[in-house]
Amino acid sequence: MNPDGFEGRLPEIPGDSLHLRWLEPADLPALRAIFGDPEIVRFMAVSCLHTDANAEAFLLSILEGFISGNLYQWGVEFQGEIVGTCTLAQIDRDNRRAELGFALARSFHGRGLMGRAVPLLLDFAFGRLGLHRIEADVDPRNLASLKLLEKLGFRHEGVLRDRWLEADGFQDSVMLGLLRREWRGHD
Repeated sequence: MNPDGFEGRLPEIPGDSLHLRWLEPADLPALRAIFGDPEIVRFMAVSCLHTDANAEAFLLSILEGFISGNLYQWGVEFQGEIVGTCTLAQIDRDNRRAELGFALARSFHGRGLMGRAVPLLLDFAFGRLGLHRIEADVDPRNLASLKLLEKLGFRHEGVLRDRWLEADGFQDSVMLGLLRREWRGHD
């Protein structure tokens, strides 16, 4: 059992047209397709999944994060297939905070799916997990993610200059935050 009392897997988080669910070995091809796309991972602190072994190691790291309670990563299932992921990382129970992450297969961009998936995760984080604060660390070139987070009520809290070293040099990071009292239906 992990620190939040989940036995063996994360609970499913149902939505109207999509849901968040536990990732399984059968999802490896979908994970490789999503995280093997250089356009998807270019704004993330993960390496491109070029091989099946990379995808298996990635799924194993998700399981290890679940067991330790430091990382909860759900698959976003839409029309029977995994099209993305939603993640709570760096979970800090003492300070009741976590970092939000999400990824969506390029072929599903522009359909509003993350605009439906991320609120499900926020409801779970502020409700079931009792978190007080959700943070997002976003590459300033990732305009779609910034727009989504702003629409969901995240506030810009600053820019960390030259935070990440990438192949073409150092890159800034935009920090955003959302407090429980700012999220719909929570006080």
